[in-house]
Amino acid sequence: MSSLLHALAYRIQEVGEELPVGQVATAADRLRTANGLLAWVMRASVTTAPTPTLTAAGEHLDHAAGAMLAAREALAGYLVSIGLPRDAVPPPDKDWHAALAPAAPRRPAADAGPPTLTHFWADRVDELTERSGSRPERGAESTVDLLHRCAKAVPDDDRGRLRRELTAVDPAVGLALSAVAPAPMRFLTAEMLGHPPSKEDLQPVRKELLPRVRKLLPALDDIVVDELLARACYAPPPQREKDERTHPVDAAVTAAVLVGVLLRVTGREPDELAKVTEELRKAEEREDKEREEKERRG
Repeated sequence: MSSLLHALAYRIQEVGEELPVGQVATAADRLRTANGLLAWVMRASVTTAPTPTLTAAGEHLDHAAGAMLAAREALAGYLVSIGLPRDAVPPPDKDWHAALAPAAPRRPAADAGPPTLTHFWADRVDELTERSGSRPERGAESTVDLLHRCAKAVPDDDRGRLRRELTAVDPAVGLALSAVAPAPMRFLTAEMLGHPPSKEDLQPVRKELLPRVRKLLPALDDIVVDELLARACYAPPPQREKDERTHPVDAAVTAAVLVGVLLRVTGREPDELAKVTEELRKAEEREDKEREEKERRG
């Protein structure tokens, strides 16, 4: 009888440990990050498009994780209630927070083939910069930090440094440049022109900036720059061929380079990017107040 009880306890403990609490917590955290990124994209986008919200999905995952934790507690309580020793009770949950911690780097197996997707970000950066070589193991930990580092590589046309900064980050950090860079890019474009950019300014802005971008990204398709500058100038995007596509990494990298180039053209130092961000925030607050005032008068 004792052996059967211990076998039951082992099986119950096994069931509790197999509940994917940590994985669900990680998924919920990533959904919240994605939701924030979507909010940035919607704010920076010229045209409003229906964007699905991930808030409800995140809440469902939170509820699911909570339910699984409650199930673990119930299993532990059942084992105690039938008189089993304390060491037969499932241990306290530890992977809830552990799943949110950075994972330790994995060493590839000796017989593993070359990665096909893992390094798509760094591989594309190498192509755009026409540079190659070793890749730093650690780089910027946030997209904002990466934008600052890229801006510092632009004034000296230091393509090698730009490549190193970009290839050292996780693809998610790099791709988020597409969401973070457009606002300061539009702000600096207005400063360069001396007035808010419009579609009439697109060609002069392109003439000034495109050659500078080419120095750092010689393999870049010009249409990527054209699309980003069109958004900054509130102009219609350039026409593409029916099957013409660009790599998703291109827009993110180009946006960061454009911010660095605009800092240089406007006579600002790369370290002034934080100041630009603060000026942008104040400008948006003024615009919001002016808009509210007009609505009250209207």
